[in-house]
Amino acid sequence: MVDNGRQQESKVFGVFKKSGDFLLEEHEVKELLEDLKNTEKEVIELKKKLNQINRKKEDLFSKKDSVSGSIRSKIGELSAAKQERNKLTNDVKVKKKERDALNAEINKEVAVIKKLKEEYESMKSKLGVKEDPSLLHKKIEAMEYKLQTEPMSFDKEQKFTKSMKELKKKYAEGKGLVDKHKDIKNKSREIDVLKKKANAIHKEIQSEAAASQARHEKLIEEYKSIDEIRKDEDGLKEKADEFKKEFNAANDELKAKLEVLRGIKKKLEDNKVEFEETVRESEKKNLEEKKKEIEAKMKAGKTLTTEDLLILQGSMGR
Repeated sequence: MVDNGRQQESKVFGVFKKSGDFLLEEHEVKELLEDLKNTEKEVIELKKKLNQINRKKEDLFSKKDSVSGSIRSKIGELSAAKQERNKLTNDVKVKKKERDALNAEINKEVAVIKKLKEEYESMKSKLGVKEDPSLLHKKIEAMEYKLQTEPMSFDKEQKFTKSMKELKKKYAEGKGLVDKHKDIKNKSREIDVLKKKANAIHKEIQSEAAASQARHEKLIEEYKSIDEIRKDEDGLKEKADEFKKEFNAANDELKAKLEVLRGIKKKLEDNKVEFEETVRESEKKNLEEKKKEIEAKMKAGKTLTTEDLLILQGSMGR
């Protein structure tokens, strides 16, 4: 039987009964109780360490998730910008084809007008006409007007009428030239219309090509900025993984220490030594705190980590 002083000293961790109830010697029981005390302290410290590591790890993963979300958002914006750039590029391609088709038509019509002009000059040379036949028509009209409105002597009128007949004969001979000249003028107007259309499309092509190039260059810069952000993301993940390894190592150490603690308690229980559940109370308290943190994460819609699930599963098993 132990004295009152020794019994009082051990009451913190155990209560001795009659010496006859012990299978172990009293000093062995005392050693076990001391081991229990030290192991409980180590378990409590390990749990504190685990919580600290886990908070740091979760903080880093949270920052990494935030950076990842920023990257996804930027990629989404760039995807829309890329579609706009591609649309401009495709529009430029379509308009280039349209412009090229107009230029081909212009070249074709230029060849036609060139031939008409050659035919016109050939006819003019054969007829010996030096001036534009259309001017002859205007002269004839002016002479007819003069003949009708101005009084003339008989001789003068005869000469005037003769000159007008000669002009009319020349005009009749050069009627083909007049028609050819009209064809040239009409063809020239058609070419002018085609050229205006081609020039308008060309300006649109230049404007849209410049806009497409500007967006392309901006996209390149934005993708470079995403690469820089990815480096930050990788750095955060690397640090978080380091804390994860540290957490797993500490958790393994805690499991081993809990196993030692259970072994000590088992020996004491087998020897009918009653002890206070200080560690169990501490475990319960820490478990409740961790459960609250996990519930808060679940309410916030955050993804639970493997450690969260293991701790949650372990708490349910308890």
